[in-house]
Amino acid sequence: MSSIGNVLWFIFGGEIVALLWLLIAGVFAITIIGLPIARACIEFAKLSAFPFGKEIIRDTELMDQNKKVTKGAVAVINIILSVIWFPIGLLFTLIYFVLGIISFVTIIGIPVGVAYVRMGKFVMFPIGARVISKMQAQAIATAKEIVKRTANS
Repeated sequence: MSSIGNVLWFIFGGEIVALLWLLIAGVFAITIIGLPIARACIEFAKLSAFPFGKEIIRDTELMDQNKKVTKGAVAVINIILSVIWFPIGLLFTLIYFVLGIISFVTIIGIPVGVAYVRMGKFVMFPIGARVISKMQAQAIATAKEIVKRTANS
């Protein structure tokens, strides 16, 4: 089902939105401080092109628990960049939520509305997030549970 949804999404505008996000990423990549924002925009371009069957996961969830100093430094940098991104993210979030509400009006548009709302939540604070498949997300969750259980034993 997600393959059909992704093909239809891509044909009916997903490719244009993904290209626009790649263009925004290029603008942010010009500056050194904008490189993490450019990386987040590239992740969002992946989600904008094919939103169905994808999950959003934070970098801090992927880091090893033993690297607490690195995790703290990454969190501070992500907060600073999120403050810089906030006005842009707020505008895009409102746009995506309005598109989601419009899509929810029709029954056939409900899956599209869900995708818009999920994208709206992501675009508000995209710094430090990765777009992965649902299968990868399940594998990460399983691996974390195994590590947690072995640590408690």
